[in-house]
Amino acid sequence: MLTNDIDMACKAFLSGVVVLAMVGLISACGPQIDKTTAEPEPITADNALALRDVVSSQLAPLQLGGSDYLLLASEKRGLVLVDAEGGEKLALDGGTVERFALQQQAQDSWLIAVYDEDSGELQLRLLDLEEGSPRIRYLGAMATSAPQVAMCFSRQAGRTHLFAIDENGLGHEYVVHPREQAWQFTGVRPLYFGEQVSSCVVDDRSGKLLVAQPPLGIWSLNADAEMDEAREVFAASAELAEEAFGGLWLDGVSGNLWLTAGHKVLAFNINTPRQKPHFAEVLANMEPVSAAVQRGALLALEEESDQIHRFAVALPEPAPEMQAFRGPIEIPRVRASGQTVPVQSGGDAADDPAIWVNPANPAASLILGTDKKSGLSVYDLNGKLLEHFAVGRVNNVDLRPMQHGKFVAIAAATNRTDPGVSLFGITADGQVEHLGLRNLEMDDPYGLCVYRKGADLMAWVSDKEGPVQLLQIVPGSGNVDWSLKKVATLAVASQVEGCVVDDEMQMLFFGEEDGGIWRLDIAAFLGGEAKPQLIAAVDGERLAADVEGMGLYVNNQEGAGDKSYLVVSSQGNNSYALFSRDGSQFVGHFKVDINLDKNLDGSSETDGLEVSSAAFSSDYPQGLLVVQDGRNRMPSQTQNFKLVSWADIAETLNLPQ
Repeated sequence: MLTNDIDMACKAFLSGVVVLAMVGLISACGPQIDKTTAEPEPITADNALALRDVVSSQLAPLQLGGSDYLLLASEKRGLVLVDAEGGEKLALDGGTVERFALQQQAQDSWLIAVYDEDSGELQLRLLDLEEGSPRIRYLGAMATSAPQVAMCFSRQAGRTHLFAIDENGLGHEYVVHPREQAWQFTGVRPLYFGEQVSSCVVDDRSGKLLVAQPPLGIWSLNADAEMDEAREVFAASAELAEEAFGGLWLDGVSGNLWLTAGHKVLAFNINTPRQKPHFAEVLANMEPVSAAVQRGALLALEEESDQIHRFAVALPEPAPEMQAFRGPIEIPRVRASGQTVPVQSGGDAADDPAIWVNPANPAASLILGTDKKSGLSVYDLNGKLLEHFAVGRVNNVDLRPMQHGKFVAIAAATNRTDPGVSLFGITADGQVEHLGLRNLEMDDPYGLCVYRKGADLMAWVSDKEGPVQLLQIVPGSGNVDWSLKKVATLAVASQVEGCVVDDEMQMLFFGEEDGGIWRLDIAAFLGGEAKPQLIAAVDGERLAADVEGMGLYVNNQEGAGDKSYLVVSSQGNNSYALFSRDGSQFVGHFKVDINLDKNLDGSSETDGLEVSSAAFSSDYPQGLLVVQDGRNRMPSQTQNFKLVSWADIAETLNLPQ
């Protein structure tokens, strides 16, 4: 654990060095202040609410039982709750608290996260009513290795996530959730900022995490760990014009982001980054560190103060975008059921899976997965690594049953180290053997899908920057004399990787990454009578570029009817689209989500996938979907493959049973 802490501290330090080197650049990103413009006249507090021995540097308004209250961090008494007139209603009376995060759980129920300096813990508490009176209950705690300087909650897919950033600039995202004895902190990912972070807040409508980091500015990044971080400047330091700023507080109703900067209180429209503040007032005789709005008045608090100052000022109107802003489109979610161990290579390495169904014992089936920097890995259905073939930069893999000598199935994988196709044989008892590499007249073998044409085994192979070739895999008498016979060439408009063939219908489906899904009647194409048809274009919702992995869920049971589907990875929005078997009708889409019961993260940025309708076990009674996971979280590790029960997919999308 100590080694990990040192490693993470080093990463935070290096991140801080890089960030600090960007000060000049970031300062120039936003609109520049006209230095000749005079500061507005300072405003004087209308009145002040006197507190008793609180010593607070943070306040936040809330409602309980229809009444207005203020929650304050207290360096002497933990947490203190006062009414709108400053009358004390409740105190934790224990611990030293400088910062807290607040999230409403339900009416008259508020979740609070605090960092207690005395115990060195992140603590969770619940503020609610008991017989009409406020109370604070302890929920759980977690020890930390460094003091926490910023905390904020996020609501994602019905879960509560907590972001906590320490004094070294190392942040962590946790899912906080109840267990039998106490609430639990489940780590999702680390985040690196560098030193001097002062506060944070999450806009759940847009899914953005905002972090104040003097003297750089306010960062905006995606709160969802399964999305690209997409870090950008929300407000540059030049716009804030102060060395110290922070105290972020978001009014979710009006869309105003409030913060303090030197002697000033500012408000920004949360929906328009890198714009000037639409509220800026200088407060007379004070430097606030926390500000909020309640009952139409501005409230401000100085550092380590026992007074809340109230200002009667003209507050900014609610942002007009709040009425029209829809936020991200909600896509149904299906929990992951299992996962493989992480691949050996770092970075973007895992790519494409294939499933071998053991006909004698489906529970002993195999998952083959490519590590495109190293080779091919073989896993069992529990995700355990059984074998790794270090044969080079294999990209896509597919297989089909084929009785030939001791082998009952043949797998093929594109190999980009020495351009060609690596072949593998699978025996009846699940042993995998490497049959060697067969070279191709191709610059960069990329996508691949295998299918059966009568007794012949065929493969479509794409060149990353060129056409798609149709090959026959010609078996030999031993391991070394297998060969590939070129049958045809298919010209494509742009890059193709994902593909799958419906063996029964002799229909090829392939993905043009930026274009959509194409369908080709193979027999008609070979007869010179057909060209590919675009059957589903990229539209940003059902399909968001890149279009990547493809698989066919084929249900051949009697009376199955329309229970077979084409499954496609929509990489741009981290989802999976289902179409009818012929690809002509969109059925629905879903995301693979966190499974807290099994401590599994979801999946995102998926390249390849494979699906089977076989009844593997009680965990996968209706089949199995395997997807590459581009961001392996909980904890953050090298990439892997996620397993999803088809029964869960069918239930979530209400597919016909």
